[in-house]
Amino acid sequence: MIMVAINESMKQRIKQFIGKKNVCVIATCSENKPRASTVNYIADGFTLYIVTSGKSTKVKNIKANPNVSIAIDDQGKTRLSLQVEGIAEILSGTEGEQAKEFYSQKRDLSHHEPELIDTIIKIEVKEIMFSDYTNVKEGLKFYKFEVNE
Repeated sequence: MIMVAINESMKQRIKQFIGKKNVCVIATCSENKPRASTVNYIADGFTLYIVTSGKSTKVKNIKANPNVSIAIDDQGKTRLSLQVEGIAEILSGTEGEQAKEFYSQKRDLSHHEPELIDTIIKIEVKEIMFSDYTNVKEGLKFYKFEVNE
């Protein structure tokens, strides 16, 4: 494993990777019980948005503990993946409606039952570890950095 310093070019590459994907695994925890859920998301830079049911376990867990971890990969296509640590917030009111409108501009929500998409989660990414195994001869590279945006 090689830890590599991060530069602005690499940050942009990571933003593009996040922006091109739309599925992640989000891990939440409450009362010492972890829960991982595969969800769709959209990205706005290093901020992620997830639409879900307000009755879901992930929403309950986030209300109790807003610290989340997220994994995004490409299912082996480019041998890239990332792990994210962030703070989740359940959006409501005007902010929630604006975020849901932003989400629906990027993803069609019309085929979902309304009660399954009544809540939007905003995740402010705090730290990223990006794994790059595209050049097997050089070995696995990790890029770890804090997000300050």
